[in-house]
This record gives sequence, structure tokens and C-alpha cells, in this order.
Amino acid sequence: MTEEEAEQGPPPPPRLRVTKGSPWVIDASRRAKWSHPEFVVTHAVEIRQIGDPVLHAAAKKPRLARAELEAIVARMFASMVLAHGVGIAAPQIGVPLRIAIMDVDDAGIVAIEPELEWASDEVEETSEGCLSVKGLYGMLDRPIAARVRAEDINGKRFVIEGEEFGAQCMIHETEHLAGILYVDRLKSRADLHPVETDEEDRERESA
Repeated sequence: MTEEEAEQGPPPPPRLRVTKGSPWVIDASRRAKWSHPEFVVTHAVEIRQIGDPVLHAAAKKPRLARAELEAIVARMFASMVLAHGVGIAAPQIGVPLRIAIMDVDDAGIVAIEPELEWASDEVEETSEGCLSVKGLYGMLDRPIAARVRAEDINGKRFVIEGEEFGAQCMIHETEHLAGILYVDRLKSRADLHPVETDEEDRERESA
């Protein structure tokens, strides 16, 4: 640790954390491979956009071999990288299965069959974007904390909790698998705004 790091104090706590079990995590080697430009070019697919039927229907439980699941997750991750997202659900690449990646703070958590177990009563108004609602963001109320249970690639259960943007991502991706987009949660269409050219950070925090 340098003096500068010491002066800055300890790093902030992760906005996504595992509280039970061991999730399937996209580790450093997979992240490096799946983020490589050549891999992204050959494996990324176009993100489905609002209005596509696959985004508005409930996804199904995946019943696939491990190799098939890994191939889908690799395509999802490459597509997310290309689109500058921090999370993605399988229906966004046209696969109607209950698989999501939650990558806030590079968490790299792969959640199969995720279910929202709890969300705080306390909410805050926040901006939210979506890779499937390109060029727009909305203002809506989201719980400041949430808990999700899911399965890993071997079918073992784990639990994750999130706060602030971590909770927002968990809820956003889990709702995708139920055929719900964040625009369905807006109080009115007046809460939907175009992304300006100087709002690249908002676009990067899309899921």
C-alpha cells in the first residue's frame, strides 16, 4: 500500500456480496479471455431491443449440459462487454433461459434461476439504463438493498446481497427473466429521457 492509498482510507465495501454458498464466478482468466477483442468479435451477438417478444415473456429453467451453459454465458459476457454493460440476462441475446450475469464492481456472478428473496422497504429515486432500451434512461424508485437466491452451474444454491447500485442490478436482471423491463416500472413516460453524448457513464452502467 502506498502513502497515497493509506491517505485515501480503506476501499468501499463491495456493492454485491455473497452471503451463503459459492456462486459460479467469472474468474480473472475467463474475464481476460472473454473480454479479448478477438473473442468479443467472434462471440458477441446483437442485444435484443424493447419490443422483441423474447424480452417480454418469462424465461424458462435451463436444462443443459455444463458445456452448453458455459457457451451461453461466454456469449452473454462478450455481448455485455461489447455493449459496455455491467449485467446481462440471457433473453437479451435471444436465449429464453433463466440465466443472468451480475457484474457490478467486476463481481462476475453468474446466477441461474435467480429469485428475489427480499428487498428493503426503503427506496430511492435513481437513474436506470438498459442495454435493451438503447439511447434512453429512466428515473424510478428502487430498493436500496436486496437479497437474491440462485443456483450455480452445478445446481447448488447460493445467496447474494446488494446495496445501492448492486441491489439495483440484481433486481434489474432478475426482472428481465420474468419478462419485465425497467420501463414497465416507470410512473410515467415523462420519466424516460434520452441519453446525451456527455452521459457515457450512465450508458456504461446499463444492464
